[in-house]
Amino acid sequence: MATIRETLEEISRLDGVQVSVLVSDDGLVIESVGRDSSNAEPLAAVASGSLRASEMIGTELAKGSTREMVIIFEDGAVFIVPVEGKPAILVVVSNKGANLGKIRIGIKKGVFQLARLI
Repeated sequence: MATIRETLEEISRLDGVQVSVLVSDDGLVIESVGRDSSNAEPLAAVASGSLRASEMIGTELAKGSTREMVIIFEDGAVFIVPVEGKPAILVVVSNKGANLGKIRIGIKKGVFQLARLI
């Protein structure tokens, strides 16, 4: 069975992915892999807060829990995905022009594997 680091490395090898970070619910970095992991700690804190904000929106609108957040910027995208049933969040940053659909499929596989490892 793969490790958490190996799972993040697999996600980071997807074309267009800059960094993959596994974050605790309280915003601390558990593991980080990628071309530029120097921003992992501030990214982890902001991603955790963003997920909490999206959960509040879901509650207010009676839409349930957040399954996935994708924030698309001018120069790339950020995926924020809770690891179902675990106190962890997967955060993936992609480059501009990356195939977000392919990355999303890789993230779904990775989150499933992370849920078994945590």
